[in-house]
Amino acid sequence: MKAGEGVDNKYFHSVVLQEDMCIGCTSCLKVCPTEAIRLRDGKARIIGEKCIDCGECIRICPNHAKNAITDKLSVLQKYKYKIAIPSMVLYGQFAGKTEINAMLSALKNIGFDEIYEANMGTEIITQVTKEKIMKENNIERPLINSSCPAILRLIQIRFPDLLPNVLDIETPIEITARIAKTEAAKKTGLDISEIGVIFISPCTARVTSIRNPLGIEKSYIDAAISMKEIYGILVRNINSAAEENITKSTRESMEWPITGGQSKALGIENYIAVDGINEVIKVLEEIETGRLEGLEFFEGLACVGGCIGGPLTIENPYIAKTKMRSLAQGLPCSHISEEQLADYIKMYETNFIRLTEPIEPRAIMKLDKDISISMKKMEMINEILKYLPGLDCGVCGAPTCRAFAEDIVKGENQKSICIVKTMENFKKKKV
Repeated sequence: MKAGEGVDNKYFHSVVLQEDMCIGCTSCLKVCPTEAIRLRDGKARIIGEKCIDCGECIRICPNHAKNAITDKLSVLQKYKYKIAIPSMVLYGQFAGKTEINAMLSALKNIGFDEIYEANMGTEIITQVTKEKIMKENNIERPLINSSCPAILRLIQIRFPDLLPNVLDIETPIEITARIAKTEAAKKTGLDISEIGVIFISPCTARVTSIRNPLGIEKSYIDAAISMKEIYGILVRNINSAAEENITKSTRESMEWPITGGQSKALGIENYIAVDGINEVIKVLEEIETGRLEGLEFFEGLACVGGCIGGPLTIENPYIAKTKMRSLAQGLPCSHISEEQLADYIKMYETNFIRLTEPIEPRAIMKLDKDISISMKKMEMINEILKYLPGLDCGVCGAPTCRAFAEDIVKGENQKSICIVKTMENFKKKKV
């Protein structure tokens, strides 16, 4: 497996290429939102510094040459006390009218000591954002949700000027993990290092964010198991596990993995909720150019449908959405006491759930650190573009003609030629 060209070895990527499965078909080349894929010698290559681990290439590859690196269930053996945090997306994966408690009991039965649902984190984010952050006058607007790691990394690379707009609070999963570990350590007397928090993930970007967190020094999550990997094990256990009353989910929390769920929970009128990474890019471009004046909140989710459309899920996202909304009907509405709200705000003000590390731009789009050299390179790119046909066919191994020109100028492509232009010249000579 190859992590790509020009990759910082310290940076973990969950999306990898299985080279022997790749036939060089260019499917992945065309869907990558950050142009992080090239074809070299008939095989795809992932440029690690550009990759945001969104998983679009995994989804599109007809030969299953792109895969996700996730942890195995055997990771539980490393810890004395094991806590599972399943994404709420899990609830939409099972057939029929399988109850949430049956799913969670099966999860506990395969080796976990305790289950913490992510709704704890969603509830805290909702209340702190609504009652604290949105009421501050000195924040950049529109606020951009910080819960989708693929979108955060996209902003780092393509929209660094919008980083100040990112909601200054951790993700629901991280908040839940922090609380889970803290409470488990008090309850068991074990050291934090002996307690393992394992996330059941629908998403490749989430797996990467655990190893390479944004906005925090270190993740409280110790491992991530793919939802695809654990699904079959849960199905085999779901009927034999003694059902416990575990779930504390609410109607509002069940909406979070679905596009617009966070915005609705906040009760904001002037918001936009968008799913699908290309559609998110369009709206971010509008925000960056100031064309969405007065917008209060932007909820951008990389996967179609929201987290329910993640690349590590089993069920069709539209079917999963219907199932989750059906399950939500039997759940109570969220009710927060004044005491709970005060506790949540204190968590934020004491930096327990706040982003404490700056999210720096990943300036990989720059041609050179020296502005004058960068300008010269831009002129060279424009000259090459005059020669190219502008078809963005991908035959040269780059996703677009501009990317091809940039690769040449940056010295990253010495072999490829434009086949279209070569054929045109050949025909002219033949005539």
